[in-house]
Amino acid sequence: MSRFFLIIIVFVILAQLPVAVQAQTQLPNSLAATGDSLSQGFGAGPRYFGDNTAYAWATGGHPSVNSVALRLATRNPALAGNVYNLARVGARMADLPTQLSIASALEVEYVTVMMGGNDACASSEAAMTPVETFRTQFATALAQLGEQSPATSILVMSIPDPTRLLPLFRNDRRALLVWETFAICPSALAEPRSEAAEDVARRERVRQRIAEYNTVLGEVCASTPRCRYDNGAVFASELTAADVSPVDYFHLSARGQARLAETAWLASGFE
Repeated sequence: MSRFFLIIIVFVILAQLPVAVQAQTQLPNSLAATGDSLSQGFGAGPRYFGDNTAYAWATGGHPSVNSVALRLATRNPALAGNVYNLARVGARMADLPTQLSIASALEVEYVTVMMGGNDACASSEAAMTPVETFRTQFATALAQLGEQSPATSILVMSIPDPTRLLPLFRNDRRALLVWETFAICPSALAEPRSEAAEDVARRERVRQRIAEYNTVLGEVCASTPRCRYDNGAVFASELTAADVSPVDYFHLSARGQARLAETAWLASGFE
């Protein structure tokens, strides 16, 4: 081999090294999930009416879900033991600053945010969080994290559309009984079989409010350093009955959590 070609080969190898090193350093050594019951894996495992964090899309360890944390750990073993689930049942956007403060105190390098479902799934349409209030709360939370942990990266997932559950279960007597008994997302799921104009319009207004929340998530994230948004992928996702918990017909099953994990992974940019 001539000296010329040897120099070229060495140059190519050296040129590729910084890229490989940079890609490796981008993988976080710690992860925290913030949000509500959906990020706790509520109803996705053996605890029917409780959190099942092993099945959670962001932090779960169950192989059937193949969570974001599991996918990252296969690429960076240092993540193991540094995964935290800070989501809480019933949390609304107003609770995000507290959850992110805990993540900051833990010095977490990567945070997932999936918050806002409970702001829309209120006791009534009138009780939903106003869009501008939602914007202020979300912007304040991300700004606070930026001040406390400027190196932390953020993945923001859009809010799912609960009205997609209606065509799946509106003729299922058990589902209707559960929705009514436990007052599950009444703003969207009350009177699920009604085709009256006022009920149809109410559902569409709830759906529109969630779409507006998602617009806020995208806009605020876009103006925040180190933040990625799923561009509405969760909101646009079609559901099947198998993706939904057969306990409350609202939260995700293990299969649904696995689909959510895949959506989040594609949005993360790590692939």
